[in-house]
Amino acid sequence: MLDDYEKLILKAKKGDKKALCELIREEQSNIYATLFYLKKDENDLSDIMQDVLIKLTKRISQLKNPSYFKTWLNQIVVNSYYDYLRKNKRKIITFSPFKQDEEVDFEIPDHSTNPQNTILYNELDLIIKNAIQNLPVQYKIPITLREIQGLSYDEISNITNTSIGTVKSRISRARAKIKDDINKYSRG
Repeated sequence: MLDDYEKLILKAKKGDKKALCELIREEQSNIYATLFYLKKDENDLSDIMQDVLIKLTKRISQLKNPSYFKTWLNQIVVNSYYDYLRKNKRKIITFSPFKQDEEVDFEIPDHSTNPQNTILYNELDLIIKNAIQNLPVQYKIPITLREIQGLSYDEISNITNTSIGTVKSRISRARAKIKDDINKYSRG
């Protein structure tokens, strides 16, 4: 039995433009969130986002099984990111794009009313984002797909064309590096 989301995917696959628009509306925030953690410069991020949406639109008819849509879409996101890196090798910057006074769009939810906690959570969120963005690509992609997109190790393995053991190892190393960055900040 197909759920409503899979029905929407099937309609889009068959050329239904309204279904495709609805599917893009449903997925664009997930795509953006993934790219946000992979790429620092917002101008470049919108270029990659546009590339992903164009590929999604052109290739949706090639999707064999709607239940693998998320994995298929994340493969497009990762490949578009790699394409961008290859085209812009010399432009890759390893520093944080955030200025001290710059507002960040994605925040860790805080349901408390304590202003001090709000400030601490926002600071921690910024530290984590910077730590992820400063990771080498081979660690950045798996940790983003796991922690931001919630994909399984098997799905990440398929997307990145690496073994599950390699995926687990890279995620573990990424987590250790992020933890180290948080510890450096708390000590400093």
